[in-house]
Amino acid sequence: MEFTEIIKNQQFFKDLIEKKEQNALSNSIMFFCEDSLTSDKVLILTALLLEYPTFDLFNDKSAEFLRVENKADIDIKVYPKNGEKLLVSDANEIVSECFIKAVNLPYKIFVIKNFDVSTEEAQNKLLKVLEEPPKNVYFLLGVKNEGKVLPTIKSRCDKVKIEPLSEEEMDKICQDSLACVLGRGYVGRTLELSRNKDLYNLAKLSVSLLTELKNSKQVLSFSKRVLEEKNNLNLILEVLSLCLEDIIKIKCESENLCKLKMFDEQLKDVEPEFSVEALCEISKLISHLREKLEFNANLTVAIDNFLLKILEVKFLCK
Repeated sequence: MEFTEIIKNQQFFKDLIEKKEQNALSNSIMFFCEDSLTSDKVLILTALLLEYPTFDLFNDKSAEFLRVENKADIDIKVYPKNGEKLLVSDANEIVSECFIKAVNLPYKIFVIKNFDVSTEEAQNKLLKVLEEPPKNVYFLLGVKNEGKVLPTIKSRCDKVKIEPLSEEEMDKICQDSLACVLGRGYVGRTLELSRNKDLYNLAKLSVSLLTELKNSKQVLSFSKRVLEEKNNLNLILEVLSLCLEDIIKIKCESENLCKLKMFDEQLKDVEPEFSVEALCEISKLISHLREKLEFNANLTVAIDNFLLKILEVKFLCK
């Protein structure tokens, strides 16, 4: 199924359709979504919803959709013009452009992607037009991190939360089961993971930290393997966290809820070696390691200590 068709069937989008039919849509709408690809598609679909009575016939291959996506539409303007960040020059242009009437369509619409990474000065430039938009003008803002948007901007917009897709919906978009699990319902992240040829091997490495690491003599060899994949370390830790969750589900006889079904047998075999207390402590170790990585700790030392502490926790919490 087309991704755009799945979006149209989401409750938030049905609510937008209903509000449009009731002439109840705000002229300034802020969409919160952790996935940039999803956010970008939603922004364009919403613009088409506003402009065309026949929007339901469009998908991301339609001429109207592609024209907006390629920044070639006269009346639906997409920003930032260059790069990822809305600049002051972009904001000044928007303020000027919004007072120019639409040429071919009913409304002038400004789609602003990644609004949360724009500068405070650029956001301030738009305050007045967001509060009092000119007639027949709409502003659609895509936001990933709400905390980076000025409160004065947020207060001037209707807010729409875009939730992750369900497993069933993701299966219709991507057939890579491991990528779907790690993508956590976000299409852009899932498709990016599905293109990673080493994804399964990275997952195997994560699983091996629980299933094959048995004593301190092995730490150096495992540490070396992890360090060789240092650019994928966050992904390795994410799989490791899922392993811990799945082992707990196995302990609770809820194997049907396990996420990493491709590693079920390995995790079942090792489950008796880990108490629930040990699994919880290892989860804390993962969080602490992530914190160290954020503060640029010595990676070799951090990984060595992490692996040693897994063994220590496993022994002490039996």
